[in-house]
Amino acid sequence: MTFSIFKEADGLVSMRRVLAFIFALVSVVAGLIALLSGAVWQVVLVCFGTPLLGTIILLFFTSWSDVAGVVSAVKG
Repeated sequence: MTFSIFKEADGLVSMRRVLAFIFALVSVVAGLIALLSGAVWQVVLVCFGTPLLGTIILLFFTSWSDVAGVVSAVKG
């Protein structure tokens, strides 16, 4: 059995986990580029935060049924 953070329990590669990893890398790179270019703090915050928010969303919801459950809980 090979261990991989990108694989689901059934052994298939999870596109959600791969995309979350890519968004996390983009967050670091975009934030560092903004810092090194001397941008104001608001721009640096957006460069770090926007892809990081995508990462958090992708890792929070594991399937569409979880999304539907959260939406139904919010609606009441």
